[in-house]
This record gives sequence, C-alpha cells and structure tokens, in this order.
Amino acid sequence: MTGAQWWSQPVAPEGFTASEGIRRQLGRPHLDPLTVLIRETAQNSCDAALPGGGDIDFAVRLKRLSGNGLLAWQEFLLPEPDGSDLGIAETIAQGPLLMTIADRGTTGLGGPLGADENPVAGERPDFVNFIRNVGANKAVDLSGGSYGFGKGIIYNVSRCHVIVADTICTFRGRRQRRLIGAALGDAYAVNGRRFTGRHWLGVEDGGHTRPLLDREADEMAARLGLSSFADGATGTTVAIVDVDLGRRPGADDVAREPDDAAEFIASTMLWNLWPRMISGRASRLVCSVRRDGFATEIPDPEQLIELNPFVQAYRALSENGHYQVPPRRAQPAEVGRFALIEGMAPVRVNPLVAAASPLGGRSHHCARMRQADLIVDYVAGEAHPDEAIQYGAVFRASEAANAYFAEAEPPTHDDWVIDGLRRTARGVVQLATAFVRDRLREKGGETTRPTPTGEATLGALASRLAGLVTAEGDAAEASTRARPGGRGSTPTLRPRIVEGPELVDGDDGRPLIRAMVQLPDWSACHIVTAEPAIVLDGGLEPLDELEGRSAVIGWRSATSGDVVSGPELAVDPAADRRWEVRLRAEPEAVVRLSISFRSGGAAT
Repeated sequence: MTGAQWWSQPVAPEGFTASEGIRRQLGRPHLDPLTVLIRETAQNSCDAALPGGGDIDFAVRLKRLSGNGLLAWQEFLLPEPDGSDLGIAETIAQGPLLMTIADRGTTGLGGPLGADENPVAGERPDFVNFIRNVGANKAVDLSGGSYGFGKGIIYNVSRCHVIVADTICTFRGRRQRRLIGAALGDAYAVNGRRFTGRHWLGVEDGGHTRPLLDREADEMAARLGLSSFADGATGTTVAIVDVDLGRRPGADDVAREPDDAAEFIASTMLWNLWPRMISGRASRLVCSVRRDGFATEIPDPEQLIELNPFVQAYRALSENGHYQVPPRRAQPAEVGRFALIEGMAPVRVNPLVAAASPLGGRSHHCARMRQADLIVDYVAGEAHPDEAIQYGAVFRASEAANAYFAEAEPPTHDDWVIDGLRRTARGVVQLATAFVRDRLREKGGETTRPTPTGEATLGALASRLAGLVTAEGDAAEASTRARPGGRGSTPTLRPRIVEGPELVDGDDGRPLIRAMVQLPDWSACHIVTAEPAIVLDGGLEPLDELEGRSAVIGWRSATSGDVVSGPELAVDPAADRRWEVRLRAEPEAVVRLSISFRSGGAAT
C-alpha cells in the first residue's frame, strides 16, 4: 500500500493566508460550536445534492478510538510535520474521540485535484474548494453557502486541528475515491524557513501532496474504519480527530460527555434542519446520530408539539391565501413570504427538543430562511397573552431576492445584518426585517378572543387542532440509555400520532376527536395511555371526564377492528401496531392530546 506523508505549505515571497486567520474567519459566534458545525456541514451536504433529487443521508458518529483502530490512525497520522506543534502524538496517546460526519446521495468532492487546474465546462471544483481554497465562490445556484469561510469550524472543533476527508465522486466520466488528511495549525519556522501552518497528508506528487486514490484510498479507509459506500454511491465522510464536544449549557466548565453531545447534536438537527427533514420534499435530509454504535432517536419534526407550528407555517407558504408578502413597488416586488400558525404550548419539557432549543420556552418566534431551506435564525416576538398558547412563524426569502439576503449573512449564516448593505440589498433586507417584527408584535398584542358557541365552535376547534398534538413517553423510561461496556437497553421507541387529530361527528351527533397512533415494535409489554387536556379561560386542565363519562372513549385497531374502552391500551409484542383513539370533544375548549407509555405486565 502507498504510504502517506505530511506536506507543509511554505510562506511564499508574495505573502500568504495564515492558518490561524482561516480558523478565525467565523469570529466568535454566539451559537454553540457543535451547532455551528452541524449547520455548516449539513449546508455543504445540501449544496452537494445529486441532480434530479433524491434523499440525502446525513449521519454523525462518535467513537472512542482504541485497539487496532487506534493503531491504524496512529500509523496514518504519525509522524507529524517537523516543528508544526500540532500535538498529534499526544492526542493519539490519549485514545482520542473521533467524530465522523458522512453524507450519501451527494456528488462527493469532485473536480480537479489541484487548485491551479481549471475545471472543465460544467465541472464544480468542490475538492479544491473544500480542501485547498479559502474564499472561493461555490457557484451553486440558491445554495446555503457562499465563500466557504464556515469550514474553519471543522478544524476548530478538533483539538489538534486535524481532519481526514474520504470521498467518492464522478470525475470526468468515472468514479474516483479520494482520501486526504488536512490540518490548520499555527504559523511557525524551521531552520529559518517560514511555514503558513497549513498541512496536507497524502502522497507526494511533484513537490506537493495529492490524495490517496481509488484502491489505495479503499484500503486506507477500511483500515481507519471509515464509513463504507454502497455500490455506485457517491458522497463524503469527514473525520474530525480528537473532537472537542464543548461544555454543558449553564454549567461552569463541565465538559460534555459523548451521550450529552449525541443528544445535543440530534436536537440541533431538529431546530436547524427541520425544513429539509419533513415529508413531501423531492430531496429530503435523513439525519442520524450514533454514539459508539448506539442510536439517538430523531423524531419527525412535524410530530413534535414544539416544532409543529413552524412546520405548518412553512407548508402554508405554498398555499394561496395562507401567507403574507411584504409590499414593495420596485423589483424584486416579492422579497419573501410570511406565515404564522398558532398552537398549544407544551406542558412537559421534552429533553431531546430542549437540549439545543434556541427559544428558551414556548414559541413566539419566526424562523427565517433563504431558498436553501436552512434555518438562519429565530426572531423573537411578543408572547401570546394566553400562556397555554404558542405560535410559530416562517419567513422565506423569494428566489428573486435570495442573493440580497445571502449578502446580509455573516460567515456563520445565523443573521441578516443590514450594516454594510447598500441600495437594493439594504432596502430588501430592511423591509423584510421590519415586516416580520411588525407581524410578531401584532400577534403578541392580541387579546384573548371571546369563546364561540354552537357550530362556529366546532369550526374554530377544527382549525386550531393543527400543532396541538405530541407523543410523549414516560420520562424515566425514555431517558434510559445504553452505556459502552454495559448491558443498558437501546433508546426507548415512542408511539407516534401519524394521522389527525381531526374533528368528526359521533353516532349521537356530538363532536368527537379521532387520531391514529402508530406503536413501536416493542419486545416487551407496555401500557399506552391517551391523556387529553383542555384550555378553559386561559388555564390548562386534565380532561378526565365529560358529563360523568370518560373523556377518552377508547381504542380501535386499524388492522383487526378490536375495540378497547377507556384511555389505557395494553400492548404485548404480538399486538396490532396501528390504533385509532377517540375522545369526546368539549365544544368550548381547545383540546390537546398526549400519548404516554410505560412498561406493563401481560396484555389483556
């Protein structure tokens, strides 16, 4: 097998870009470094989507190196460049934590291997833009990124500032695998010669370094334990050596454990990537997180009470009459679309959702985004006067105005900054910013509406059911996790509401609420409970009975038609997995349904 070695970039007589400067291009963002990392890498993956659509798999893995795996990395990375002070030897000696971020269903890092080679017509220089260049325009229409400054975060979260990129692309008519290491250390001098602090690990080629190619890349990737590629698949895996997981929020210098980091990353995905994760897209982002082989479940954003109003507002942007457009006479006449949806505030904190929540409580925010459908930020408005109600809004830049909003973003893509913009760009962004804030101020300033009666009540109830649903499990059981080397169980699967809720007429002419619940393939018996609650005069109260009867009518199997009365459903491993639950509706209240579960005895 061809051996790999480090090549260090010397300072050129005409000047250079210091490694430290590249790492500091992001400044000091207010976002958590892991959040910046996930946003930046997911954006790169989305920008590299294959032509013609198709889902993109976006997977984050955390693994502590040991044994033969650690030995393989040691042989690959050492010896480090003379005088570089990267600290790779010390890192390897401690058994570092490796983070890999992999995408599949993407183009991979294609184009020329050298930055001095011109791409052919229609070819994107993705490899050199990611590995070698800094500040080069991506040249991807309506992309999430701009000039590639954000990739510095990938090196920043490595304690030794070392990464390895493994990619399969289509290069001039054939598939090619490329594997290369890179480091952004500090500038230094050896024997009177100055170096920029940039290093590449590969095969010597005319005084420079090229990546390992094809079979030599296959063999090295297998030795390092990097993610495999299915037959014909393209994509990229980036390995971050000795990843720094940061600190727990609110804790004084308490480092995150891998378990905490996995939960935080999953939560970050939900809050920042949900527009790309929801169903119905031509190219959906399928996210996953694993820690030492154990998965952290990532729920459907639309089924989470905290995110559902945002998802519904996003969907309303494509429905005539359900969105608003800031008025503008000059071109572009439509700078973007705005929609707002009201829903029930969560009663109990979902630990996974709360881990990286940017809201700090119930939602009274607008999610802003460009055409790439990646969250820029959440703008806070006035809270709804009813503490049991939240609302979520979305503003999405139009295609015609997209470039102006991109111009307003800092390298972290987490704000629209008017300072420094001129003419049309300034006017467009300023108009959108003011419009969103005015709409949120209006919503928060609303007074509690009078309670409707009669048939109008049912219409109001039906219109407000969207966003009032969540599937919540027993807190103690849901928090159970497997520990490396132990016998803990895998993370608990939860019931999901997959249809409804919707308002229907009962046999006695009274309104009913129905919802379809999908149960997991549990290997043990569980008790599933429907827990309705109502909002009356601004207060949230459990809905145990209506007119002396149970508020929950019961359950009916969608497969066998079996009927179980009351709120509780006993489920054994052989039971049906799709059940309809029916509730009695209270005409003068908003109804919120939660599904809880706990371990139980034998099902009856």
